[in-house]
Amino acid sequence: MGKCEISTRAGRPVRELPVGKVIELVGTSERGFEDAINEAVRRSSKTIRNVRGVDVVGQKAIVKNGKVVEYRVNLKLSFGVD
Repeated sequence: MGKCEISTRAGRPVRELPVGKVIELVGTSERGFEDAINEAVRRSSKTIRNVRGVDVVGQKAIVKNGKVVEYRVNLKLSFGVD
């Protein structure tokens, strides 16, 4: 994970803090909300390194003819920056 230096007025480094980034994604599944989350993480991990966690900020289900046909999750995915 990338680091951010915190310096004193004298310019000496005191400590380094990790640097991360957060992006918003929508995961979908025909099987359920948990599967939609896992699918979003699986697919994003193909191109994003250092995935650290997800924060699910919303859920939605698509209904057709009285039956749930698709589950959707809005999530924030966090990952470390090199």
